[in-house]
Amino acid sequence: MPSSRVSPELRTLPSVAPSVTREREQRSGGRAAAVVTGLLALMVLLGQMTLASAPARAEAPHSVNVTDTTGEVDPEILESRLVDVDFRRDVDLVVLVLDVTDYGFEQSQDTALNDAAVAYSRDAAPELLAADDDHWADGTVILALDPENRFLGTYAGEDVKLDDSGFESVQDAMRDKADDGEWEESLEDGAEKYADLLDRPWWQHPGVLIAGLVVVGGLAVGALSALGLRRAARRRVDDALPRFEGVLAKHRLTAAAASTLPVESPYAEAALSDYRTYLEKIDEATQLRARIPAGNDRPWGWGLKGRQREQAREFESTVTYLDDTDDDIIATNDLLHRLGGWRAAWDRELQPLQDSIDALDSALDDGEDISAEETAAVADLLELSSDISAEMGELTTKLEADEIDPDSALERLDTLTTELSASVASLQSLRISRLAEDDDEAEVMRDASWDADLEHEERGYRSVRGRRHAMDAAISGNPTDIWHLSPLVWYSAWQHESNSDLESHRNPSSSSGSTSGYSAASGGFSGAGSSSRF
Repeated sequence: MPSSRVSPELRTLPSVAPSVTREREQRSGGRAAAVVTGLLALMVLLGQMTLASAPARAEAPHSVNVTDTTGEVDPEILESRLVDVDFRRDVDLVVLVLDVTDYGFEQSQDTALNDAAVAYSRDAAPELLAADDDHWADGTVILALDPENRFLGTYAGEDVKLDDSGFESVQDAMRDKADDGEWEESLEDGAEKYADLLDRPWWQHPGVLIAGLVVVGGLAVGALSALGLRRAARRRVDDALPRFEGVLAKHRLTAAAASTLPVESPYAEAALSDYRTYLEKIDEATQLRARIPAGNDRPWGWGLKGRQREQAREFESTVTYLDDTDDDIIATNDLLHRLGGWRAAWDRELQPLQDSIDALDSALDDGEDISAEETAAVADLLELSSDISAEMGELTTKLEADEIDPDSALERLDTLTTELSASVASLQSLRISRLAEDDDEAEVMRDASWDADLEHEERGYRSVRGRRHAMDAAISGNPTDIWHLSPLVWYSAWQHESNSDLESHRNPSSSSGSTSGYSAASGGFSGAGSSSRF
C-alpha cells in the first residue's frame, strides 16, 4: 500500500463582523413582548372558560341497581357509592356484573359482553329494554363488567347515549382499576366518567379545551423553546470552539503521524482512511467556523433561526469527530512504531476482550435450565475465556520486551476475538434451538434488535482493530458475519433483547379498542353502546 507524507497547511479563519443593530434588537424585543401579551390573554380566556365549566345542575341518579351474577362485588356497598354520583339529568343507573359464558358466548368473541347484556335483559330485566326490544330503555345508563373473561361495557338509552368515543372514554376510565381487580372502584370510576360526559357543555368538550391549550401551549412552547434552543446552539458553539482550536494546534502532529504510518501494516490502512475523512472534516469545520460569529460579535438573536441551530449542531458534531479521530491516528502510529504513548494505545486494543472476560459470569448465568449441549458449550466458553485472558497477559509482556511486533500482536488479538465470537455464536444457536418453538420464533431471536456498534461507541471503544474489521466488512460486502469486537458483551445484551422480543412476539399487545354492535344471536339488536377488554 503506497504512502505519502501529508503536510496540509493550516487555514486562517475568516473574521466575522457584527451584523446586528440596535433597531433589530428593539424589533426582536417588541415581537417577544407581543408573544407574551398574546399568551397571557389566551391564558386568561382559557381560565374563564374553565371556571365557567361547572355544571348548572347536578342530579343524583333517579335509581341505582346493581346486579352481580358472579359474586365478585358487594351490591349494597357499590349502590351506596353510586347514589352520590352527580349527573346532569335524571338517569337510571344500572350495573351488570356477569360471566358471558353463562349466556352461551365465548370469551374469544369480541361482542360477547354486548350480547350477554342483551340476553340478560331479555331474560331477567326487560325493563332495561325499550318497547321495540331493539334499543335500551330511555334514561337508562348501563355499566357492565365480566371479571372472569375481562370485559368492560357501557350501554345507554337513545336519549342519554354518548358518542362512540364517549363510550370508549368510560371504559378507559374503568380499565386501570379493573386490571388490578378493584371491581367496585372500576365501576365507580366508570359512573363518574359517564356523568362527566353526559350533556357536557360545549366549552367543556376536550376538543375546545385542547384547541385552547394548543394555542396557548404553542405560544408558550414557541417562546420558551426558541430561547432554550438559542441557548443550546450558543453553548454548542462555545464548547466546540476551544476544542477546534486544539484540533488545529494538533493538526501538524496528526498529519505527521498519518504520513509515517508503516505501509506494510494492515492496520495502517484503517488509520489512513480515518485521516482522509479527517481532512474533509477539517475543511467542513473551517467553513462552518467562518459562518459562525465569535462570542463578542455574536448578535443576541443568533441561534433563534433553525439554520443557525443546524450550523451549531454540525459544527459541534464535526469538531467532536476531529477531536477523537486525531487521537486515534496518533495512537495508532504510536502503537505500530512502539513510540510515545503506545502502551495506552495497546490497552485500548485489549479493552473489548477484557470487557468480555469481565462479563462472563453475568452473560452465562441467566438462571435458566439449559440443555446438555448448552452446558458443554458453556464449559468450552469458560475454558476459552481463561486461555484468552492468560494470552492477553503474555502478549503484553512480549510487546514490552520487544519479543513480538505490534502487527503480530494485533493479529493475534483478532484471532482470539474470532475464536470467542465463534464460541458465542455456537451458544447463541443452541439457545435459539431450545427456546424457539418454530422458525418464526427463531428468526425473531436472531433478529433481536440491538446495535453492537452503538454499544461499542457508548463504551468508548476506539479500537483500530474494530475500525479495520468494519472497513474490511464494508469492502467485502459481508458485514453480517459472527465477528464481534467484544463477543460476550454482545451476547449478554442479545440475551436480554431476544427474550424481550420473543415475549412480545408470543404475547402481542391486545387492542383495547371498543367493539360496538351485536351478533346475530341478539336478533338484530341495535342499542347504543360498546365493550372492550382489559
